[in-house]
Amino acid sequence: GIKLSKRRKTSSSTSSTLSYRSCTSLDSFYSMPLTPLPDIEELYNAYVQKEISNKLHFDAERIEHAFTTSDLKDYGFIGEGMYGKVNKMQFKPTGTMMAVKRVRIISNRNDDHESNTSLKQVKNEINAIRAASKCDEIVQFFGVTFNEGDCWVCMELMDASLEQIYHAVHGSVLQWNFFDELVLGSIAVSAIRGLDHLKTQQNIIHRDVKPSNILMNANGRVKLCDFGISGYLVDSVAHTRDVGCRPYMAPERLQARASYDIRSDVWSLGITMVEICTGKFPYGEMFDMPLFKLIETVVDHDAPLLIDTQYSIKTSMFINSLLIKECKERPDLRQLMEGEYFVYHAQLPHLQEHVANFVQRVLPEVEPVPQ
Repeated sequence: GIKLSKRRKTSSSTSSTLSYRSCTSLDSFYSMPLTPLPDIEELYNAYVQKEISNKLHFDAERIEHAFTTSDLKDYGFIGEGMYGKVNKMQFKPTGTMMAVKRVRIISNRNDDHESNTSLKQVKNEINAIRAASKCDEIVQFFGVTFNEGDCWVCMELMDASLEQIYHAVHGSVLQWNFFDELVLGSIAVSAIRGLDHLKTQQNIIHRDVKPSNILMNANGRVKLCDFGISGYLVDSVAHTRDVGCRPYMAPERLQARASYDIRSDVWSLGITMVEICTGKFPYGEMFDMPLFKLIETVVDHDAPLLIDTQYSIKTSMFINSLLIKECKERPDLRQLMEGEYFVYHAQLPHLQEHVANFVQRVLPEVEPVPQ
């Protein structure tokens, strides 16, 4: 057995005795009862319900508004994010219009896997969007409430997604068949700034960059949304592969590699930029492809670059740089922000006004998202 004796330590002013519990064997030591750790899930839920729920904060006000779902007027479905439908709603006491995502939450230990995942993801989104609300390139978080098993996440209302905008630009009414290059530059700058804020300030990557998750408004603002599957980085590396929209995933995420980094979001932005330039998804009917065929197409075939198009060489070269297949050779956010294309558009005077005029011209032809 192991016997630890008492020892006495003295000093000139005080003395104290340190006692060590005797154990007759290692088995008895390991069988000692342990105080159970608190249920982190329950603590988090209690925190959300008490500290965050039923409170609205609008960007232009310092006032905190107490609210429940009965204070909201529903104007109908406007879109669908990860794990939840999004409706346009009005906070009746102030008249403020919001985008409200409703997510079904069931937090019992007996829940099926899908429900537990949904709970985890909405927590990620609340954490991410709350912390990022001061970033101009990320949709603002106003508050959250719970109603009959649903979590209602109240956010800034934008006018349309980039997916809706580019469909209108290339659609049968406008038939422009060309996406304004200054607006392309603004989209790139805003998306990169938003992604950089998530990485540098919160140490996360978005992991679901695509046209429906980039929003625009008539004031010329471009913002990222939908952080339900954002992933935390450990030493700038993420380890979970099977989250996000696969057709927009970088080659390294589709392969059986252990990790990836922020440059996977850079690839997704590149696919998004090609899509809005051409008016169609660059890999054709990939959404209906079997997984093995999708992986083969992205990993083994050439990247869908902009070549011999009506777009300028500078625009084409920038977008193509986002689609370098080898991750280590693809630029990261810092390199992009120091590059000529980003710097030019970031410093361009009156760019927001130009984007606002563009969006205002396109909005009348934007079709609602099918429910």
